Amino acid sequence: MNDLVSVIITTYKRSNKIEDAILSVLNQTYKNIEIIVVDDNANNLEERNKTEKIVKKYKNINYIQNKKNMGGAISRNIGIKASKGEYVSFLDDDDIYFPERINKMMSIFKKFKKTDNVGLVYCNCDRINDNKEIIGSYTNNYNGNPIYQQMMGCIAGTSMWLTKKNILEKIGMFEDTPCKQDSIVLLKLLVNGYNVYCVNESLVYYYEHNGNGISGTKQSNIDGLINYRNWCRKYYKLLNNIDKKRNIECNFSSKLVSLYVLNNQMKNAKKELKILLKNKPVSFITFKALVKYVFPKMYIKKIRG
Repeated sequence: MNDLVSVIITTYKRSNKIEDAILSVLNQTYKNIEIIVVDDNANNLEERNKTEKIVKKYKNINYIQNKKNMGGAISRNIGIKASKGEYVSFLDDDDIYFPERINKMMSIFKKFKKTDNVGLVYCNCDRINDNKEIIGSYTNNYNGNPIYQQMMGCIAGTSMWLTKKNILEKIGMFEDTPCKQDSIVLLKLLVNGYNVYCVNESLVYYYEHNGNGISGTKQSNIDGLINYRNWCRKYYKLLNNIDKKRNIECNFSSKLVSLYVLNNQMKNAKKELKILLKNKPVSFITFKALVKYVFPKMYIKKIRG
């Protein structure tokens, strides 16, 4: 259906938050919307029952129950395949749309011509805590084809996207990786020649897990980051700039040193430190990584409190 926006909500162990997410879509000023909820709680009967009870309170939601736990990437792909809209928007089960979110993003998207080759429009977001208090924001304003900036750090998470179903299908949709799923999709989109455009205002509330504590320091985060680095390395040739390549490599290695130290994987931390010393022997980023490696207990205490 023309101009129909399919909003895909994937959910896992968030029955206490998903209703707010659903209501934020139902309360959109843009009304030509279908809601698809992909329930990935196959291994958690209690959460599945709670989620099902909530979702079935609302009419006209396409409710899909995975027969086994598939993870976020595959669940999003299931939602994409089931979608009927020309446009696709994503919402994590603990995030919330502002009422004008889809309307404003659709207005921008429809202004572009085919020759502009715009594949995705994104917005900024406000970070909230458990009390729904704003504790910060994530803001970027990159337009065009910012491959370098995307390799340095994901310019926008999935809840901030509006794109087209056929574009997602052309680039192969989401990769099955434990994290950095959104980063890889955006990279694939950019390296395939699509442009992005930013609606430079916050249109989403993003729930910040555990503040800035230990969230995101597990082995799965290491595996996802390595996977994303491998994807980036395949496309360094598009940068045509040795300094940019070094910056990206150091950025990845710096993050990996931190994660390896927190997970007591000092041999791996040493390997990443060598990459830093090779590319930027005299720099603040290398110095910080060296301190973490030499004084791991101090760093772990600082992070874990």
